[in-house]
Amino acid sequence: MFKRIMLRFRDMKTISKLISGADEQAHINGKEEPGAEHFVLSALNLDDGSAKRVFEKMNANAEKFKNAISQQYIDALSSIGIDSANEISSEPVQSNKAFHNSQPSGQVLMKSLYTLKQRDKHRPLLGVHVISVASEMEHGVVARAFRAMGVDSKQLACLIKEELESQY
Repeated sequence: MFKRIMLRFRDMKTISKLISGADEQAHINGKEEPGAEHFVLSALNLDDGSAKRVFEKMNANAEKFKNAISQQYIDALSSIGIDSANEISSEPVQSNKAFHNSQPSGQVLMKSLYTLKQRDKHRPLLGVHVISVASEMEHGVVARAFRAMGVDSKQLACLIKEELESQY
């Protein structure tokens, strides 16, 4: 009983760090609310290091992921005739919101993370759980970024499983 309470307390701390990190990443990128991509970036910075290890095994890192995200916007602007996409940058945003809100993709990710944790109650919430949920998203910025990075979904699933099994 005590172990379960401590695990929940630890999970709440992780969720708090995950959300604040996603908010920070969104604000750096000129967004008021974080999307799934910002939660992935936040997961890569969590103290447990599990998400970072999985990315490293795929020869990827946060910078490559950020570049894959940026490239999507550059390509989209180029497709409508805006060639100076590299000159367009967003200004960091300051937010004074009292309550957290996220873009629809961020909401889907967090709901899926909750569902995943309901099935995986014996291990603490880890950054690799976020990567696992994000990797199952078929559409959106994260899915396109993973494809642009050449991420093989089967290999990623195996690496996620190995990382989770190595934890406990």
